[in-house]
Amino acid sequence: MVSLNVSAQQSVKDFFVRGNEKFKAGKYTEAIKEYDRVLQVEPKHAPTLTNRGVAKDRLRDYRGAIEDFTKAIAADPKYTEAYLSRALSQYNLRDYRMALQDFNKGIELEPKDARAYNNRGLVRYALRDYRGAITDYSKAIQLDGKYAEAYYNRGASRYNIGEKTNACADWTKAKQLGIKEAEQYLKKYCE
Repeated sequence: MVSLNVSAQQSVKDFFVRGNEKFKAGKYTEAIKEYDRVLQVEPKHAPTLTNRGVAKDRLRDYRGAIEDFTKAIAADPKYTEAYLSRALSQYNLRDYRMALQDFNKGIELEPKDARAYNNRGLVRYALRDYRGAITDYSKAIQLDGKYAEAYYNRGASRYNIGEKTNACADWTKAKQLGIKEAEQYLKKYCE
């Protein structure tokens, strides 16, 4: 690792923080510019590579995002967020097999991440593995009992395998937890 003086380290940290602020404000292009400044000094900084990748993903530059996540993983093979983020970009490109591999690795590294199970469930749903999706959504709910999206998603999988009563129960819970879209499924399939 390159040894940096204290002021250079502080400016790198400032660029990173500014990049995160721009990202949170939805200014993804500006965030990428701040992350680029960090990476000029620390080209293998996995969190910065991952954050830049997520910003690219939000701009629908999925291949550019995957490239950044891959660099982050090369820099730190145990950086879970890079695997989970790369999986989402692969999902966005409909590369479900690769997404599934990355979600599997992310879950192996961080087995208590409810979001990872929910998102892997989305991949399994896309692959028409409804029972596998239900298992993942159920694990997400086990880890976070108020995970509204997991209830909503599990309802769709349950409906697809003929478990209408369970599907309607999940959509009811999702609605109670604030998922407005659940109302249309309840009206269409459960009344």
